[in-house]
Amino acid sequence: MAKLYEMCNEINSDELLSNREDLTQEEKDKLLANFKESKESGQEKSDRQEKTAGQENIKKKKHKKSWGSYIGKVAVAAALVILIVPNVSANAAYAMSQIPLLGNVIKMITVREYNYDSDRFEANIKEAKLVSEENETAKQDPEVKEKTDASIQTINEDIQSMTDRLIKQFEADVELDESYGGVYVNPEVITDTDTWFTVRITVTQVAGSGMEYQYFYHIDKTTGEIATLKDLFKDGADYKTAISDDIKKQMREQMAADENVIYWLDDEEVPEWNFQSIKDDQNFYLDENGQIVICFDEYEVGPGSMGLVQFTIDPDAVADILK
Repeated sequence: MAKLYEMCNEINSDELLSNREDLTQEEKDKLLANFKESKESGQEKSDRQEKTAGQENIKKKKHKKSWGSYIGKVAVAAALVILIVPNVSANAAYAMSQIPLLGNVIKMITVREYNYDSDRFEANIKEAKLVSEENETAKQDPEVKEKTDASIQTINEDIQSMTDRLIKQFEADVELDESYGGVYVNPEVITDTDTWFTVRITVTQVAGSGMEYQYFYHIDKTTGEIATLKDLFKDGADYKTAISDDIKKQMREQMAADENVIYWLDDEEVPEWNFQSIKDDQNFYLDENGQIVICFDEYEVGPGSMGLVQFTIDPDAVADILK
């Protein structure tokens, strides 16, 4: 699967870094109908009740951990960063990185941690920042280094904008003081190899009901460019159909094996809800084997009881169209 890491493409960063917090009308309809669906399973109902359990639910969400692991070819180095800003706790920040054998060294540090805790509201929002360092073990390409720095700046600006937006909305909810609420933001490096770097940011919002969604940021170290799913495939390849068909196959297999697994697929009553295809800006990452993992936010392809969903794509399904 080494081909997955050999990419050199120009991409539009503005299209990649879109605001995922704003739901489309179709997604809003799905969310509303999910709570009203009378034929849902008992497990789904239990899930909904837990999400509306007020402050107790907030406490549980605080300790919820995102799944995932750090992968790479060398040891992990940790560093501490402390930044004191207004309305931000003085807790020690951290930096996690893996030193690659080739390409630029990219690290993630936490530059701000916003905390709030009251009887009705709670927040723990970590703001990450990427930094680039010279790789002393490999000859640096000035052009790639310049592109890497530009990509990092674009990503950092988007992360800061997203963080500011979440804090502003949370503070507005606290001021209204009409319900319970919580916001939790957890950034982590999930891929750091000699040619590829990926950061995932998981956002959990609690306000009567709960919702989780994710941001993924990818940098191809061989080019310094921000990368998208499309860049893994040959020009003109119909990768969306190949991947979507494999996902549908996995959905049907999972539902057949477990009655508690529910996806919006093959539903004749609400066919407009059925999963059709992945999106142009589809969330994904590459696992430790170089395989493509497609990620969906909560409520995107199934009811809330399914939570965040991911599918590891069968290598045979895309072997002929990979670069």
